[in-house]
Amino acid sequence: MPMKQVTDIFPHIPRPHEALPLPALALRAVTSKNGKMIYASSDRLYKGAFFTRDALEVAEDLMALKPRLCANILLSAASFSGIKRHDESEEEYGKLSHEYRSTLVDGKPVDNTSLDIFNRLSFKWGGDDKRMIYYGAVDTTPHFLRTLGTYCRIHGSKLLQTPVRLEQNGEVIPLQEVAERALGWIQNELESSKSGLLEFKRRNPSSFLNHVWKDSDEFYVHEDGQLANHNAPIASIEVQGLVYDALLAAIELGIGNKDSCMGAAKQVQQKLFSLLWEEDRQYFALGLDYQQDNKIRTIATETANPAGLLDTSIFSNLQEADQQKYVTGIVKKIFDKNFLTSVGIRSRSLAAASVIPFWDYHGSFASWPKETYDIAKGLRRQGFATLSEQLENRLLNVILKTREYAEFFYVDEHGRTLTHAPQARHHEMVLTIDSPNAPETIQAWTVSAIYAITATRMSSSLKLRKKLATTGWQAVLERKILAQIPLVNRTINPFTLAAQYPTYKYNLSGRKNISY
Repeated sequence: MPMKQVTDIFPHIPRPHEALPLPALALRAVTSKNGKMIYASSDRLYKGAFFTRDALEVAEDLMALKPRLCANILLSAASFSGIKRHDESEEEYGKLSHEYRSTLVDGKPVDNTSLDIFNRLSFKWGGDDKRMIYYGAVDTTPHFLRTLGTYCRIHGSKLLQTPVRLEQNGEVIPLQEVAERALGWIQNELESSKSGLLEFKRRNPSSFLNHVWKDSDEFYVHEDGQLANHNAPIASIEVQGLVYDALLAAIELGIGNKDSCMGAAKQVQQKLFSLLWEEDRQYFALGLDYQQDNKIRTIATETANPAGLLDTSIFSNLQEADQQKYVTGIVKKIFDKNFLTSVGIRSRSLAAASVIPFWDYHGSFASWPKETYDIAKGLRRQGFATLSEQLENRLLNVILKTREYAEFFYVDEHGRTLTHAPQARHHEMVLTIDSPNAPETIQAWTVSAIYAITATRMSSSLKLRKKLATTGWQAVLERKILAQIPLVNRTINPFTLAAQYPTYKYNLSGRKNISY
């Protein structure tokens, strides 16, 4: 895309000491020198670290824009495919990794902060003094298959024959075989699951409690404040959408048995609706865990996770009445005052803020651009183009105002966005947040979201994509919600941005960082 066209939409506006790089430049900052890896961020905690989940998210965002980069991401992810069971690293045969770190990044030793993180994690998670491959994620494997299926659908299946050298033993196999092993892992997990859903449970006592993208220890919590039972498996709702898509992708890719894959997909779909849909709330539960007597228990706490289903195929083959019920429930809930803010969607409902006694960074006072953009993509997929644009406008505005591709934003109970932006007009008060986590400033999947939004808006078919349906239940619902929410227009005017996002400086309480 010509640079001049990009700057028309996403201008490079300087500030006294720092400037917001264009999305393409920010993407370069989190891409390895050889172009084969995407690092999770270029900031303190995740610099030089390859997170499979984050990289696949980038690939999905940029699938039509950066096919070579997407292919490289898939090949890099495949190279960390597990070859054996190893409890310390959580490795399993065919399972895709969560995180890879090394003491050398792009041929150079990592800095002292990164080295300290590496040493602590490598000691806990089965690495050595040179590298660490950790597998504590249940969602990366289905995410990999879904992304591979999308790539081959758009760009052709030639990539499947590309040889992949496995990092764990040096074996060289075609990418297709990595995909077959990944499918086998998913099917085995589903067969051994009591709920019929893809579940997780750590084997290493020093591993993350939660093997999903919202991996903070306290995220899976019941409405009474009791943490989910981590001594037994847990199923998270958004993972099931990935699994469903992965099984359909396997059929499309021609790997595995078609009838077996379709049967497993139908099982996941049926179990998701029967176990996790809450008829009285007209919304989905976060997931499920098991009581001490081994009975399935719903984790009913209201979160944004169910909205991740919008950008999957799980509703596509339903009767229209059922599709309307489930999608309407999600869309209405996610746009109510407990979730919608001026920067995007809260990770947990504001109505559930009291379940955790501090501002957890996946909680009621945090909004992640990655999650908001996933929801925006899902809204567009389900026929709500203008609601999708409303979320995108919020992302574009706050990124331009704060001049950072932030990992997440803190948003208080009044909907005020808390930032550190030094150049804008600000209040004298400095708030103290009882939270351990400061957001990274250039987060890869935030960069890819903004890159994709700006590129989409330059597309010649923009008017076609934005066009509202004049009939149908989606159009009726969209008009109703648009009449009820604060509308946000895209702006590059610094005075308008300063008024819309006044700077509220904050400090963290100093509580110990839970993840690192």
